[in-house]
Amino acid sequence: MLLSNPLKFLPAVWAAALALLMILPRISPAEVKEVTLFPNSAKVQETIKVNSASDSEKHPVIIILPSQADPESLIVSPPAGGRQKIDDVRIKSIERVDENKIAQLRAQLKKLQHDKQDMQSRQKALEVQLQFWQAQTKAKTKTVVDADNLSSAIGRNSRKIYAEKFNMENELETINKQIKDLQDTLNQAAGKSEKVWEATILLSGMAPNHAELSYSYTLDGCGWQPLYRLEASPSEKSILFSWHAEIWQSTGKDWKLVHLQLATLQPHQAILPPDLPQWIIKPRTEIVYKSMRRDKSAPAVMNEMVDTPSMVALAAPVETENTTYSLWSLGRKNVPAGHRQRVKIKEEVWPAQFLYLARPSQSPQAFVLAQLKLATPVEIPTGQAAFMIDGAMVGKRNFALAGSEAEIFFGTSPLVTVSSVTTAEKSGTTSYLQSRQTRQWQWRIEAKNAGKNPITLRIEEPIPQARDERIKLTFHHQPKPEEKDSARFVWTLDLPAMQNKLIETGVRLEAPKDMNLDFGWRH
Repeated sequence: MLLSNPLKFLPAVWAAALALLMILPRISPAEVKEVTLFPNSAKVQETIKVNSASDSEKHPVIIILPSQADPESLIVSPPAGGRQKIDDVRIKSIERVDENKIAQLRAQLKKLQHDKQDMQSRQKALEVQLQFWQAQTKAKTKTVVDADNLSSAIGRNSRKIYAEKFNMENELETINKQIKDLQDTLNQAAGKSEKVWEATILLSGMAPNHAELSYSYTLDGCGWQPLYRLEASPSEKSILFSWHAEIWQSTGKDWKLVHLQLATLQPHQAILPPDLPQWIIKPRTEIVYKSMRRDKSAPAVMNEMVDTPSMVALAAPVETENTTYSLWSLGRKNVPAGHRQRVKIKEEVWPAQFLYLARPSQSPQAFVLAQLKLATPVEIPTGQAAFMIDGAMVGKRNFALAGSEAEIFFGTSPLVTVSSVTTAEKSGTTSYLQSRQTRQWQWRIEAKNAGKNPITLRIEEPIPQARDERIKLTFHHQPKPEEKDSARFVWTLDLPAMQNKLIETGVRLEAPKDMNLDFGWRH
């Protein structure tokens, strides 16, 4: 049956389609407004537009959370200034729909994987050909000429196949590296999961015009780490301290002009309090354990500083001190997915007093020591730091500071040495009827300053400690140490340029003759 005038039915079709669209959930375009980066996670705050509705209407709104989001952490707030409320929130896992940049990376990866399969198939075909020509070595020939021709054909084709196979192995190795690099880039930009979270929010009640629904959630696959640079200038009695933050995120979506904050501590989240365990006191049951091998190796891991492009700072970071951590506001930033970036936190000059520390019983080297005393306390979390002195790199190690005072080492000075030489070591007996044993040590400590500037030198020597009241120790020094505690003697010397100074020190031990003594590491 043909319709005489099909156009007159179009308004009815449009009305039906419009009614269907009003019933179906709407996936609203969300906008990331604020991000607080923690060392290994983030708190993300987003907003979406909500259409106005009557009091009797109930309509769902769909939002998409990244695969790295924790769905249990989702907090939704109703629009302000209206009577709209949230009736229910349902979350389920769905297939990821990638943005263009991520889709292009996946297309490149798929093409490389196809090229790899094609090359592996060609490799198998070459192996079959090679097996064929190897089998011809067992073929019987009637004449010497035929044997010579067959041998030439086997050699010629075998060489050709081996050459093709060798080139193909090199190409396959290159493709495998490209696949790995591309997969790493994709994981950094969008994570490893192929799923995302779909949250359906059921709203009811009247909403004002241009209302916005706000929500927040925690997110893995992103974070920040501090990078420091400390450059000592002993002649100026100062340390130039620079603090940068390396930031990253792998949501698969670029964050554009988000209000970015950095928190110095990881957040602690808990809904329920921990249970109180029973406190039971009873006789201990002795258990005999078999010997276990313990791995004593503990390799230290040092993260290298990553050279990445600097971001253009729109405003100086502002620190907010909280009870247990600090929060740095960096203003509005663009944070693309998958790329590590470096942002400047602060740079300032710290006043410091410099001296040289030597422990000649252990090493003749003198270590540059900066004694720091700031006007106000600071909180600097643990991070990788590059240490420099007068423009020269000393090394890298972890650095942290909490408070206003610290001692910071900047390596050794080749111009300052402090050596220790044993000048006397003897033992004997003394007292009535030779009933006690004695032992005496003497050392000469020589400090040399081969530099062009005068320095302050701190020398520390260990104090022998008796673990029996029958052991008597007496000391003699020239000059006497300025400080003494339970473990060390301390001399502080002003050492002019191109000069040296001597310290004579010694100890005398007296103990019962029959006491078997362990003189420790220094004997």
